[in-house]
Amino acid sequence: MEKEISRVLTITRTLKKWMTVFVLFLTSIIVFASVIELAIVLFEEITDSTDSVLFLEINELFRIFGFVFIILIGFELHESIEMYFKKNVIHAEVVLLIAVIAVARKVILLDLEKYDPMAIVGLGFIIVALGACYFLIKRASAIVRTSQNDQ
Repeated sequence: MEKEISRVLTITRTLKKWMTVFVLFLTSIIVFASVIELAIVLFEEITDSTDSVLFLEINELFRIFGFVFIILIGFELHESIEMYFKKNVIHAEVVLLIAVIAVARKVILLDLEKYDPMAIVGLGFIIVALGACYFLIKRASAIVRTSQNDQ
């Protein structure tokens, strides 16, 4: 019975590893395609601009910066999957950075006139919570490093 359980666990781990490789490959394709798409959008916005003073209008800049932030989120997701593949551990700090980038994107692209004030207050609480979590994780890792250096 123990051999069968061990065999099933080995098969499951191998399958999980291959699925992780596949997801890593897919995120690479998605991020690469997004970078190409960003280059195309940027080229089109600059060459098709009707404004003679500026190349890009403010709404065009917001759209492009939103695209950049989405690509950054893709990079962080890719890194998170890569770390999981190498160490078989999901690092909370990387996941938190992905959330911070996503919230930063939301804040930068936020049109205050379209949202209920309570939604904006809620977003503020999310920002404070993410900041506090990031601080606590960094502090805990510093304490762990200090205790490891003392030994």
